[in-house]
Amino acid sequence: MRVAYDECVLEELIELAAYLANDNEDVAQRFLNACDDSFQLLAKNPLIGSVREFNNPELSRVRMWRVKGFEKYLIFYVPIDDGIKILHLFHSARDYESVFEDDA
Repeated sequence: MRVAYDECVLEELIELAAYLANDNEDVAQRFLNACDDSFQLLAKNPLIGSVREFNNPELSRVRMWRVKGFEKYLIFYVPIDDGIKILHLFHSARDYESVFEDDA
């Protein structure tokens, strides 16, 4: 199964890992590994994430899942024919709805 990434995801991943590395580089590496593991799990089981509701009907397929071991970090993705496409990766305190509205 394939994992595709929206163009902003790499930057979001780097920012989150850099923030975690400020306190502990090992935690940052564990976070990156947990993201990869979570992405692979989602690619194999694309419907396990909960469907999010947005005002924009174009976002009706967006699902959310937590990074395993880092439950405050959320993965937003859509199922695709042969896996998933990661749209965003955020800390749960972030107003993700406004980010998606800005994307639309």
